[in-house]
Parts: sequence; structure tokens; C-alpha cells
Amino acid sequence: MTSTLNLDQDGMAVLLDIHDILMTWNASELSVLQKVCDKLRSSLHFDLVWGGLISPNNNLSISAAAGVDAEQVTGTLLTYSDEFEPCRLRQCIDNMVPVHLSEGLIALNSQAFDQLPEQTRTLPTVLYPLKLNGSCVGILGISTQKPQQQKQHEQALLQLTAQHAGFALGMLRSFVSKDNDQGNLKLAAAVFDSSLEGIFITDTDGTILAANAACNRITGYDSLELIGQNPRLFKSNHHGEEFYTALWNTVRQHNQWEGEIWNKRKNSDIYPQWLSISAIKNEQGVVQNYIGIFIDISKQKAAERHLAYLAYHDQLTELPNRELFHDRLNMAVLQAKRSQQNIAVLFIDLDHFKYINDTFGHATGDQLLQQVALKLASCLREEDTLARMGGDEFTVILQEFNNRQDVEMAARRILDALDTPFLVEHHALYVSASIGISFYPDDGNDASELMKRADTAMYSAKNDGRRRLHFFQASMEGYSLNRVAMEQHLRIALEQNEFIVFYQPQIDLNSGRIVGVEALLRWQRPGIGLIPPNQFIPLAEDTGLILPIGEWVLREACKQHKLWKNNRNLNLRMGVNLSSHQFKQANLSTTVTNILKETGMNPKFLDLELTESVAMQDVYTSLRTLKTLKQAGAQISIDDFGTGYSSLSYLKQFPIDRLKIDQSFVADIATDPNSAAIVLAIIAMSHSLGLDVIAEGVETQEQLKFLKMHGCNEVQGFLFGRPMPAEEFSKFLYQWPGLKALANQHYSP
Repeated sequence: MTSTLNLDQDGMAVLLDIHDILMTWNASELSVLQKVCDKLRSSLHFDLVWGGLISPNNNLSISAAAGVDAEQVTGTLLTYSDEFEPCRLRQCIDNMVPVHLSEGLIALNSQAFDQLPEQTRTLPTVLYPLKLNGSCVGILGISTQKPQQQKQHEQALLQLTAQHAGFALGMLRSFVSKDNDQGNLKLAAAVFDSSLEGIFITDTDGTILAANAACNRITGYDSLELIGQNPRLFKSNHHGEEFYTALWNTVRQHNQWEGEIWNKRKNSDIYPQWLSISAIKNEQGVVQNYIGIFIDISKQKAAERHLAYLAYHDQLTELPNRELFHDRLNMAVLQAKRSQQNIAVLFIDLDHFKYINDTFGHATGDQLLQQVALKLASCLREEDTLARMGGDEFTVILQEFNNRQDVEMAARRILDALDTPFLVEHHALYVSASIGISFYPDDGNDASELMKRADTAMYSAKNDGRRRLHFFQASMEGYSLNRVAMEQHLRIALEQNEFIVFYQPQIDLNSGRIVGVEALLRWQRPGIGLIPPNQFIPLAEDTGLILPIGEWVLREACKQHKLWKNNRNLNLRMGVNLSSHQFKQANLSTTVTNILKETGMNPKFLDLELTESVAMQDVYTSLRTLKTLKQAGAQISIDDFGTGYSSLSYLKQFPIDRLKIDQSFVADIATDPNSAAIVLAIIAMSHSLGLDVIAEGVETQEQLKFLKMHGCNEVQGFLFGRPMPAEEFSKFLYQWPGLKALANQHYSP
């Protein structure tokens, strides 16, 4: 039984079909063998399957075949006398083990297969012996291009098929013989004792006359305990009397019954069997015995249950998945319609979860999701359904509540519970959620509508600042439609060149000169005007459009730099931002190099900017990518520094040129001691690492004085110039008064 249980679900189905073929007692041996060949060929897609029985004069006649050139193979007579040495056929017959013929059929007898096409007679072949009572009665041959690549379960299936075929053909011979009496049954019992399937034979009264070793092993009873007993001994009370009545009615009408049945072992364990009961008739057509053949399908059923669980549960959190959630929601809607009750659907989306994945990696993100799932479950009742829809999205079905306030309280429990930090790999991680809520029947009459509107409400909550809950309102649907429309317009914008690049100056604090410029993307939408980046960049990242858009920005910035160089001999540093999607591209350095060659820009003036969180997501991959970019001649800046989680031991290995202090720290340096301390620390650290430092978002003279006093190298912000189109920036360069003149202008009495 062990080998049988190694079969996969498809293999088990094939074995059961073959079992049906072999148990057709009123058929001829050749008919049975042909059906076995046809079944193996159609199920496992071998090139050629053939078989034959051994004659008394030591010949093997191929009497059945299926596949390529089957008609030409059928009828071939093979001999295995000593004159053919070494004889591979004799090796299989004498040793009763599978034999591999890598040369193909010609290894058996080249003359017998001369009529076959070359590609057929050279098909690699495996011979499987058909065994009966300790000897070989025939051969099952499998000819296919790559037998060495057969899966393990296929090899087990073929060996079981050969063994069962030998046994069945022997049983068939025994039962159709004229001397079919009680002695034949004892002989049959000896034959079938080697079968891996449990077999028992009864008389017409149902008294067990014989049982094989597999029957003993599976049921726990030895043969002496079974002989003389009725198979009712195995009854588990899992089935009612009507089940057994229908079973025996089928046997009497059709001479056979086959199906799943739950029986009981000697130790009282109840287990599933696949059982076949056949009526055995004599030459006069009178039933003289019944034979039961069964296999223990406990592991198969367990595997099916496990597969069903996997099909309907999320593997990471073990919560119901999208499919099971929709099934339960559909059922809840039907129940609510009958009982005229309400249902609430909560759509929960974690805020900024992507930032955690980007910063700490997906393994940490997965652990956080597992803890979040447990936290959400602790906020709900047992009868509530909590599911993970995928990514960082969760959904809840609430039933049996009094009013909307009850639902709101449940949602607020979730928001409050998430305020507590999660400890993951020694990191205290904070995560909040946006929750959208819809109600049956007010917001929808079916599961799809309820989900759609809860999702719409969730996006409304997220758009309203996150960490909040919103009930669905009809006015919210415009937001979802706008999002879809925005994506469509983004694609059109890329095709029709609606994007433009603005430039913002970067000032050297010592000389007051403009030493660099940052390229910033803008969308000039026809009929609407400029669309702020925060309204379309996140959507471009979600949809993957950020890749072609980012490449376009890089090309435009390089082209503009070349124009300024040619027309005005300007040697400004050109800063271009890289999104996380771009930085992960394996061909990034090739793309950058090609664009530099295409535009003719000197690589040493290109400053590629990436955020701290992106750089630290996968340190070793980042290090390789940064080195290839440096080899291409570009400069590297770390943007938004101070907002991520850099390790200095890694940071000092990065081939970077400067750090950019995030404007959130610069904004309060004149009034907030903590912000001032952070800025001072970044400046000091940068200089100790031999890096330049540039402060973003400088808007006041106080900020400028602080940064200059403490050694900041460069600044950029509205105090010096807003982002502007290339033509306007060119005019700005002519009018730039220098830092000293600007300071005097602001401080003149």
C-alpha cells in the first residue's frame, strides 16, 4: 500500500480506472490488456504502450498496443531463447524487475522491428514484468522519448499497473476454468496475497473465505479473525441502511459496485476506502462468489482537505482568502434577505505599508502582516469573518448588530489597536489603517456591489488623510472613477508628450553660484493645466508607468543639459530622481549609459538621486547597482536623508557623493531644537564621510543663516527659486544676483 500512497491525485484516478478495467471478469485477456494500454497512453501521453503474454514455448507475442505505429507493433513475436545473448527480455522475465532499453525496441530483436520507422524502433523503452504467483506471465512495455524524466509517481503507477495486471489475468484464468471450486479460491488467495490492494472473497451468503495480507494490514485483523466472518465486521455506522441497500441492489443488477465507503479498523479507527465489489459467476451464469478489492484513501482524503484549505485560505496569515470571503459574503447576503437583517462589510487597507517593505524587506513585511492579522482578529467576534484579500488588504463581514454605531465601534477598535507598535526583528514598527464600510441593503444588494462600495469608501478615507474610517456615500463614487480616468489619461499623456520638466537651482553657500539644478517632473494636462506630482506620481508607481515616465525625464534632462552646455557653456550639475521601480531594474546602468551617449551629455555632470529608504531596501543589490552607475561616470545623491533607517556601516560603503537633508527637518531648524540637532548631526556625519551635504526646502533667511553658519555646502528652495520650465530657468540664470546680493536684498534696512 505504501507505493500506492505515493501517487498524486491524477495518478490515483488513473489507477482506479485501470482497476475497473482489470476487474472486468467476463472479458478476454487480450481485451483487458488492450484497454490497459489505451488507458496508459491517453492518460500519461507516452509515445507507445504495448503488452503481451508469454507462451509455453518461450515466446512473447505483442497482443496489445496503443500509440505511434501500434498496428505494426501488434502481432510481433519476440523470443528470449539463449541464442540471443545478452537478452534484455530474459533479464526482465527471469529477474521480474523493470529493465530500461536506452537503444529502443531494436534492443529486443532488431529483425522483428525492421518494418517500423527509425524514430519508432529507436524509442527508449522500459519493460515492466506482469507477475503471477511468483513468476512472469507477460510484459508491459513503455516506449517514450525521455523515460529518464518520468516523474516518480508515474513510475510507481506503472509498476502497480503491471503487478495488478498480472494478478488480474491470473484471476481471470482461474475463474473461467472448468475446475473453479473451493480449491481455486484458495489458490486465488495465495496469488492475490502479494497485491498491494486489500482483497477478500466471500461466498454467496457473505461469509469471508479468504483475505490477503494487504487486507490484514489495512483493517488490522489477521486472516483467522476474518475467515468465517461477514464484511459487516467493517461497518463504521457512518452510512445508513439505505446506503447498503442501494449498494447490493447495484451489485445484483450490474454484477459490480464501486465507490467511496467509510469502514472501521480493528482498533475502531474509522477511515475512508475506495471499494469495488464484484459478483463472480460460473459458466452457467450463476453467482458463486463475491470479491471485494479496496484501497485505504486516508492520505488521499487528507491531501484533498489540505488542498481545499490552501485553495480557500491565505498561506501567510491562515485567514480566509478572497474566494472564501466572497462565498461567505454571498451566503450572508442570502441569509440577510430571508431574515431581513443588515450586513456590514469593512475594507481595511494598511497605510504606507509599502514603505515598510521598501525599508526593511519583504520578509519583515510578511511577519508584520501576520501580527496585524492576529491583532485584527482580536478586535472581532468569533462569528465575524476576517479575510486577507492580498497584499496589505483585509476585509470583514459583520452580522447581527443593532445599528451603525455598533459597526463604527468595531472599526474604531481596529484603528486603536493598530496604534500599538509591532515588534518585528527588534524593530518597533508602527502601522495604521484606512477603513471603508458599506451596508446591505442600503449600499448594495449583492456581494460584488458591497465590496466595490466598501473599497470606494476606503479610498475616500485614505484620500482624507489616512488612519480613519469612512462610511460609503454616493458622492464617493466619483473618486474611484477619477482614479480610473487618471490612469487612462496618464497613458495618453506619455504618448502625446504632455509631460514637461521643471528645473530648480541649487546654490553653493560659499561662492553664491548656481552649481546645480534638479529636474522635476510636471504634467501639463490640456484644458486643465499643471497637475501637481503628488496627484499622479503615486498612481504612476502603482501602475508601473513610472518606468517609461522616469526614462523620459532622464532623457529630457540630459538633452536640456547638453543645450545649456552648447549655448551658454554651462557646467551645471543635473540632478535626476530615480524611483524605486527604476532602481530595481537590472538594466538601469545600461539605460543610463545609452541615454548619455544618445544625448551627448558628459556623465560627470549627471547626479542621480534616490531616497534613503530605496537605497537601504536591499543593501547588497544597491551596492552593486550604485557601483555600476559610478563606473558609468555619474554622481550619486541620497535624497530625503534622515527620514529612513540607514545603517552607517552600510552607508559608508556606498559610492555616493552627497546627502540631501529632507525639507521636513529644514523647515523647523530655527524654532525646533530637535530638528536643529538632526540637521547638525547630518552635516557633521556627511563631512566626516567626505560627502557634500545639500539642504532642501530652504524658504527663510533664518534657515539660510543657520545652514551657512554650520557648514552646509549647498541649498535649494523657494528662497532662491521655484521650479521653472527650461526657458524661464535660462532667463533666471542671467538675472541671478548671487547669494550675497540676495542676502543684502532681504536684509536692507
